[in-house]
Amino acid sequence: MHKLVTSENGLEILEIINTEATAKIALQGAHLFEYARHGQPELLWLSPTARFEPGRAIRGGVPVCWPWFGSDPDIPERPQHGFARAVLWRLESVEEADDTATVVTLKLDDTMLEQHERRWFPYLFELTLRITIGEQLELALTTKNLGKEPFEITEALHTYFSLGNIAAVSIVGLEGVTYADALDGFAKKSSGAPIGITRETDRVYLDTEDTVILLDERLGRTVIVGKSGSSSTVVWNPWIDKAARMEDFADDGYNTMVCIETANALSNSVTVAPGDSHTITQSIK
Repeated sequence: MHKLVTSENGLEILEIINTEATAKIALQGAHLFEYARHGQPELLWLSPTARFEPGRAIRGGVPVCWPWFGSDPDIPERPQHGFARAVLWRLESVEEADDTATVVTLKLDDTMLEQHERRWFPYLFELTLRITIGEQLELALTTKNLGKEPFEITEALHTYFSLGNIAAVSIVGLEGVTYADALDGFAKKSSGAPIGITRETDRVYLDTEDTVILLDERLGRTVIVGKSGSSSTVVWNPWIDKAARMEDFADDGYNTMVCIETANALSNSVTVAPGDSHTITQSIK
């Protein structure tokens, strides 16, 4: 079952319920911001101070970072993590083949952008996000080049995971992988043991296609994050000081979240040739 509702600030929200799970997706940003299997805690973290406002990205859930990841020091007016997460997408279809899974398809293309957004990314494209809500959560983001010249993108499915407590969490699967430390001038470093978060963390793990496992001792939950078409994995937690500086992030929110992002970032950028497409997928179970 699904229905489209309008929030008090005018955002259109698709609400989904089937025999396995419930979910909510904002058409602005094609932004999945709630997903929970029946009888289990919410999988995605959503800031209690998130702003559901036109033109503003929602803090939490799974923002779509595209066509660039991070900021651009040469063009400071370009928004952090691209424009896709804050513009209105078109709801293409909702498929309910049976009562156990719901498949939502949303699209964005260059004709739907404002003039300034087209200046930032002056290419002909079609972007498709396919979200499968069921016993497991699957997202597939496809970039198609409709023009006559190649273009380069960086991207991420910027997933916020809800935790029992950050002190009782470890991340397995990135041992020995080189990462760029955004808090140290993107210096290249290497992880040893499974990752624990004890301070502000902002890392882009490079040249890795490996599955990552999130172990949450407090909730007794193991989350397996698989991917394809992705050569980067980003791990982020703002910790105390940065959380306090962000107006749409609860001051103590760092205690109950961590981002594990399926990405192509920094040196793992993707070039899409004319007529070709590229798909990045994330499966969570």
